[in-house]
Amino acid sequence: MAWTQNGPVSVPPQTAVYFIAALVAVLAVAGAGLGFRAASRESGRPSLGGEAASVVDDAVLARPIVVTPAELQQTAVAAAAASNAAQAGATNAIAAETAAAQEVQAKPSKTPTLSPDEILTSPTEKPQAAAKPAQDEGAPPSASDVPF
Repeated sequence: MAWTQNGPVSVPPQTAVYFIAALVAVLAVAGAGLGFRAASRESGRPSLGGEAASVVDDAVLARPIVVTPAELQQTAVAAAAASNAAQAGATNAIAAETAAAQEVQAKPSKTPTLSPDEILTSPTEKPQAAAKPAQDEGAPPSASDVPF
């Protein structure tokens, strides 16, 4: 790095700076031109409903691809009813089991209540020394040999 008129700062050559500036200017002009072109197109203003409103007016009702005979449909309805009845019986059994489990969970436990410190302390751990002494410190003596 050489000492130049700009000080001890590395700067690109002036030709590179001019080339990049010209490229940015060309892109700006091209962007403005594309914007004016898009604004001056001959398309009308969009309607409030858009194209979706016109599609709904011409819509055709959907039909199934495979048409089943009426007998198959009746058999399917009867099978669905039998399945629903079996599921209702299973649901009642599950509800009874759930109620029994909730009753067991609702009973209060017989264990004595312990503080978190008692629960987390291992039996081999020594008790912590008291942070405060058993007796408070007395007042300092009233007579002092300090001159001030």
